Amino acid sequence: MIDTYDPEGLTLDQKRKLAMMLYKRRSLNHLGYQPLLDWTIVNRRKIDPRICFDLTKHQYLVGIYDCTDKHIAIMKAGQVGVSEYAISKAFHACDVRQANVFYVMPSQPDVYDFSQMRFGPALEASQYLEDIVVAGNAKDGRRGADRTAMRRIRDSFIVFRGGRVDKEGRAKQLKSVPADIVVRDELDEMDQRVIEISRKRLGHSLIKEELDISTPTFEGFGIHAVWGESDQREWVIPCPHCGRKQFLTIEHFVTEFDDLKRPITWHGMDDGEAWAVCEKCHKQLDRLASGEWVATYPDTPITGFHPTKLHTYHNDPLDIVMALRTTNEERRKEIYNQDLGLPYTPAGARLTDTILDQLKRNYAFGPQVDTRPFAGIDVGKVFHIIIRAPARTDGERPLLFAGEAFTTDEVVSILKAYRVKTAVIDALPETREARKLQAKFPNGTVWLSYYSLSETGSKGIEPWEWDRRKDKKLVNLDRTRTLAETMAGFFDLETNVYPAAIDSIQDYYNHLKSTVRTTRKHGRSGNEVAAYVANGPDHYLHAENYCLVASKHIRKAPKAKT
Repeated sequence: MIDTYDPEGLTLDQKRKLAMMLYKRRSLNHLGYQPLLDWTIVNRRKIDPRICFDLTKHQYLVGIYDCTDKHIAIMKAGQVGVSEYAISKAFHACDVRQANVFYVMPSQPDVYDFSQMRFGPALEASQYLEDIVVAGNAKDGRRGADRTAMRRIRDSFIVFRGGRVDKEGRAKQLKSVPADIVVRDELDEMDQRVIEISRKRLGHSLIKEELDISTPTFEGFGIHAVWGESDQREWVIPCPHCGRKQFLTIEHFVTEFDDLKRPITWHGMDDGEAWAVCEKCHKQLDRLASGEWVATYPDTPITGFHPTKLHTYHNDPLDIVMALRTTNEERRKEIYNQDLGLPYTPAGARLTDTILDQLKRNYAFGPQVDTRPFAGIDVGKVFHIIIRAPARTDGERPLLFAGEAFTTDEVVSILKAYRVKTAVIDALPETREARKLQAKFPNGTVWLSYYSLSETGSKGIEPWEWDRRKDKKLVNLDRTRTLAETMAGFFDLETNVYPAAIDSIQDYYNHLKSTVRTTRKHGRSGNEVAAYVANGPDHYLHAENYCLVASKHIRKAPKAKT
């Protein structure tokens, strides 16, 4: 048996343990079906030419490999072996189950990198995989597939696609791909509409399985939102002294935090180490001990796993503890996301109820005498409208109206009732309706807007550019820079005030709180750039943004008659 699995770098005892585990598992197989883990042990002895597949150092992966549930969500730390699991699952599905796999990545460049850096080495490391992948010039006449966007394994396919979705909700690259299994890898980096769009690819399958994988970013967003609907399984280890079963958190290591949640003291500090102690008897735990996955909510339809670096062989907990001592909020977010597999919202990155409550003032909604206000309109299933008065001498911009309208005629009535001077409306997705509204105000009151989605932002002096041609009346906006200015009106400048009755406007607070400021690496340069990410509906925030832009419009004086 040892000869069937002989990876380099393992001791003889480790080889024997793995061989015995494989032997026991094979004895349980029925009808010749080879489970995923057995298949991986036999056919992927090395996950790439340099690295052996070794579960003796990653015992938590066994339960993940063994899970055959219909929908699996893995909220993970970085580099914990889950990506290789996804690769094995895709190959196994094609080879053993004759299933087609739809593998979605955040963008097309990600697809190229993943295909070249993950799947390529996997084939190089396994003669078996190399043999079952059908090349483009197969001698038996079977048609192969493009080695970047698609892999053919026997008579099944793994199809790779980037998860970009345009403003109108279109994603042509995700259409016309029938699948049995959908893998959404790095879900938090994708447009969240990808979830439903890709799920529709399972419509004619009898298998209908989904796998969501990602390191988390913010609470309630992406993988954390899916995880919140799952059974939330944690890796539980027993205390060798009292038997208490528990899953490791940073609190098992750190004994005292400061007001900023930075570690002050921890177990093992005097010895230059960091170790965990039992939450019951307070004696030292073996963080690498054999454990089990235990569900918090066992009756939910989604199976969720949460692997972290606190129980991985190749990571030192002291590095995590020391890194958390930083005051850099973006760095702390990186540690929580990548090492602890937890969402983290940096201080000052998201509006809160406390911040918004401070902007309430003692006045009522409604038009103000001798005031020509500005309006912003975001278009979705309904029109979300914001109307604000011009800035007063103290800098405050009072909110006069916030609400919804269901038809263009309703919007027209509201704008006329408030004698709006300039209004900016989202041109997408309902360009026809926006043009229809614009036509109701031939004097140039209404302007159609388009966001620039560039990662780096524009370099112009102003983050808005007015196209004043009569047949256009457009304003092109730098999304990042205009949102930054709008958010500053709530965070720092405290200019975006509103009546105490703002609580009566359903979803106003929620729409403002849903968007988080973060930084991301620019795809080409690798530089950190600012970005605003929404984890829920944010229509009122964008209506506020358009309203701010409307207030920046300066009407050109008419040409003098000669």
